[in-house]
Amino acid sequence: MRSPFRPLLLASCVAALTACGGDAAPPAPDETPQEQADPCAPHGHLHREPDADWCHCDRGYLATEQGLSCVTDPHYVPRDGFDFGDNGAHACWHVANGPFATVTATPERQPRVDDFHTHYTVQLRPEHGLSVGTFSFKAWATGDFVLYLSTPDIPVTVKEGERVLEPVGTQATGPFCDGLKQMVGYELTDKVQYTVTFGPTANTGLGLVIEHLQ
Repeated sequence: MRSPFRPLLLASCVAALTACGGDAAPPAPDETPQEQADPCAPHGHLHREPDADWCHCDRGYLATEQGLSCVTDPHYVPRDGFDFGDNGAHACWHVANGPFATVTATPERQPRVDDFHTHYTVQLRPEHGLSVGTFSFKAWATGDFVLYLSTPDIPVTVKEGERVLEPVGTQATGPFCDGLKQMVGYELTDKVQYTVTFGPTANTGLGLVIEHLQ
């Protein structure tokens, strides 16, 4: 004789399995990548290189030897002004004697302008009725750099990633040549990739020399 309680028992089991999830697949794990804090912050930022990561610390701070962090530089002395050295005499020598190179701005790539002791003829590209151009510059030393420009009326922007670097000094060159008229000084760091943007300007090009002041 069939037990009248068997259907009730089966129904109870089904209800229990349904309430507890039964054979339903577990929720998928959250695979959203978690943004990691920058260990060099707040007085610097991290650079990731194939051989090793390193901290690019702000002025007045230095990277520790023990790890990736920036600490106060006990020997830092705030600078007063910018020393342009010979005021463009050496850069003007390259205007007359080279070596020479020509770079042309394009929207697809950023031509390099990081050869020292080289006079560049920079050709800009048209944009919205004016001319602009962005170029790549990798500093191969740490210290003071000067952009010598053929004209003082072209806007210049130097960036590290999205961070705009403020020039440390700006002034006219000495009376050494007609090919360079303006100097813009920056403090740059070895191995760091920068971009240099000229314009927007009514000029279609300019002459350029970039030097590291020893």
